[in-house]
Amino acid sequence: MSFKDTARIRFLQHLVFLVGFMRVIQSTPYCHTPGTVANFSHQNLTYIPHLSGYIECLIFKGNFLLNVTQETFRNISHPERILSLDLGFNNIVSIDTNALQMFGELKYLYLSGNAIPSHDLKHLLGNISTNYHLHTLKLNEMGEQTFLADTFSLMEGTRLKELYLEYNNIRHISAGFLAVFKNLKMLVLSHNLVASANFPKMHKLYKLDMSDNNLNQIPNFCMSDNNSSLLPKLRDIYLNDNKIVEIRKEIFRCLGSLHELEIRQNFISVFPDDMLMNTPQLWSLNAEKNSGHHARIEPYAFRSKSLGVLKIGSNGGGKTAFTSVTETFKYLPKLIALEVSYFNMFDMPAQSINTLFSPLSNLKYLMCYNCQIRDDPKLFLSNKSQLNRIKLDRNYIENISNDTFKSNPLLKTLSINMNKIGHLKASEISVDFLNSLDSLDLSHNPFICDCDLEWFITWLKSTKTAKVEYYPQNYVCAYPANMAGTKLTDVHYTYRECHPFTVWEWVGIVGGPIAVVLAIVSFVLYRKRWSIKHYIYLMRKRRNYILVDGENFLYDAFVAYNQEDSDWVREHLLPVLEDEHQLKLCIHERDFRAGILINDNIVTCIEQSKKIIIILSNEFAKSGWCMFELRVAHSKHIEDEMELVVILLERINGRNMNNSMKTLLETTTYIEWTEDQHGQLLFWNQLKASMNK
Repeated sequence: MSFKDTARIRFLQHLVFLVGFMRVIQSTPYCHTPGTVANFSHQNLTYIPHLSGYIECLIFKGNFLLNVTQETFRNISHPERILSLDLGFNNIVSIDTNALQMFGELKYLYLSGNAIPSHDLKHLLGNISTNYHLHTLKLNEMGEQTFLADTFSLMEGTRLKELYLEYNNIRHISAGFLAVFKNLKMLVLSHNLVASANFPKMHKLYKLDMSDNNLNQIPNFCMSDNNSSLLPKLRDIYLNDNKIVEIRKEIFRCLGSLHELEIRQNFISVFPDDMLMNTPQLWSLNAEKNSGHHARIEPYAFRSKSLGVLKIGSNGGGKTAFTSVTETFKYLPKLIALEVSYFNMFDMPAQSINTLFSPLSNLKYLMCYNCQIRDDPKLFLSNKSQLNRIKLDRNYIENISNDTFKSNPLLKTLSINMNKIGHLKASEISVDFLNSLDSLDLSHNPFICDCDLEWFITWLKSTKTAKVEYYPQNYVCAYPANMAGTKLTDVHYTYRECHPFTVWEWVGIVGGPIAVVLAIVSFVLYRKRWSIKHYIYLMRKRRNYILVDGENFLYDAFVAYNQEDSDWVREHLLPVLEDEHQLKLCIHERDFRAGILINDNIVTCIEQSKKIIIILSNEFAKSGWCMFELRVAHSKHIEDEMELVVILLERINGRNMNNSMKTLLETTTYIEWTEDQHGQLLFWNQLKASMNK
């Protein structure tokens, strides 16, 4: 290898290090000056490259520093300037007691993701505890065996402010385990297996996160000998995703400074009266997604003079959960934000829902998610003039109008997605109201794409100030059937489709020809009046002499359908024709004789039937037996003039269409089923008329 080749290789190696060094040249919350961050993350390095210049933050996670000593940091020119050191996930298996002694100004240390032996970690932490600058220590994902009862015992006198111990499978927190942290302000113990916790006296702790553990009750925060608090300055507690089944109001008696409490996704069944009486400064309570059996909220559970934000949710029925609709929210004078979710209010009268929310006249934000509300929400929104944000997603609301929100002049964010809104009529809700919003979400509603919705479609396509969430992908027609699945942005109407002719235009267009036709018909009838009377006389006389033989049919009609459509036959066809009109139908699953070949059953039952009802669907088209029934019916129709009544249950896909069905649909007038109520009325009228011939 030549000298030039060797030089080129060395140049490339230095270039790789330079790229890693310059990977993040930005200021971070931990570093004072932009350009003082060196990031060598995830480069499979086994040593720290040479660092010169003014570096405050060294990020060296995701590499391979198996054994860490002072020698590991020999390439750092000025270790005393390092403020933040991230050695996370480096597969460290041993670390010397004085390995980090050179970092005298270190504020943030991250050792997460390393299986450091407990003995090494204990003495390392004891050594760095004399660094009074150290503010934050992250020891996440280090393994269950790393943390013993005395792991922090040598850190006496530490001024550490924040400690993170997440994902370590810690099962118990003892007072001695944390006793040295007199100055700690934030403690994060989430995502462990903690089933019980005893805290030491921690005068400065203001934030505690114990989410995602195995706690079955809220820890005791009182000293054993009296009611003085172990954590007198504690403001924020997070106990989400535990197994807490009960709230006792006395459990908060030593948390007088509590400001925020989160206990969502637990198993709480009862929220007792006056459970917040010992928390005079509590501002926010989150108790969403509690799956306790038959959750119940006692009348005065949330009585509080300080509470401003309340989030509650349960899988229970609203009628049983809210034991008193008049008292539940009556004593919350400062409440400005309320989130209610998963309470089934379908069985609650509209007036009860109004009474429940009526006391909350100062609300600025209201959410009722998956509450199964079915009525226009205007009743319980009527006295809330301060509301600027409303979320009523995943309910059964069918109609909204200007009247719905006329008492909410400050409204800027409106979300009513996944409801049952089909129409938004221009006469009921105005463009001015929509333009007054900053954000609108009406996605995932079953829109009926007709002329009543044309104005809204036009507004959606226009330039507007409001941001329409999830448009256009989740604004889709549900009806009519021929437009189902079409995005509203792809719907277009001609002028005449939605602006029909006036009365006088119709008089000229339709009335003129009709008048001419009537004149011609009147003239013909007048000229032929005696011939017509004579023909009627002969027909009546002839009928008197015709002897009509009786027809002995066992069934009024044979019903040919596929087994997949049997629900429709049982739930729709039979109740109308058999129950209401006393017709006897032949249904194969009920009337075919056992032990007889299927084809014999079909032929015999058709012979015993006066008419044949054929119910066409894609499953019918794919069935061999259904095709056999269709051919037999067609033969009877041609040879014996047996009447066929054809029902089209759904549009037949081209790949399922065969010659027999194509011929039938082209030569026979069929009746088409629809989910539209008006369409169904026409359907049954046509079917009854066909059966009564």
